[in-house]
Amino acid sequence: MGFTGDLAAMGHLVDRIADLASVPSRAAPRAARSIATLIEEEFAHGHDPYGDPWAPLAEATLAKGRTPPPLTDTRAMRRGVQVKPQRGAGIAVTIDAAYAPPHQTGWEGPQGSGPARPMLPDRAELPDEWTEAIEAAVAREVRR
Repeated sequence: MGFTGDLAAMGHLVDRIADLASVPSRAAPRAARSIATLIEEEFAHGHDPYGDPWAPLAEATLAKGRTPPPLTDTRAMRRGVQVKPQRGAGIAVTIDAAYAPPHQTGWEGPQGSGPARPMLPDRAELPDEWTEAIEAAVAREVRR
């Protein structure tokens, strides 16, 4: 059985299919920038990645002169957020603040307790806006 057809076109198709393997690594920088913007919006508006408002500041905290939204007094945690594309594919999100984990999950201790104010996804599914950011970046690279 022989093959007939445009071998040059077949070669081009093979090259395009092979190029699809690089889509995740090409899409990751754009998706990382979008997710960084979404996290910045969380701090600006005082809500978690899913859009749920963070627990309000305690009366004692307000009495000290703090103003809403929470987690924004010094901007240190906000400035410590890094969203970077990873080699090959993927995105790493880190927060360079030792006190970020208790805010993410809430805490209880000898000095009292505090509510969770998640800055990163804490459910099995990604937030819709994060998913949309990733899908848009991938779609752009597939079209390219």
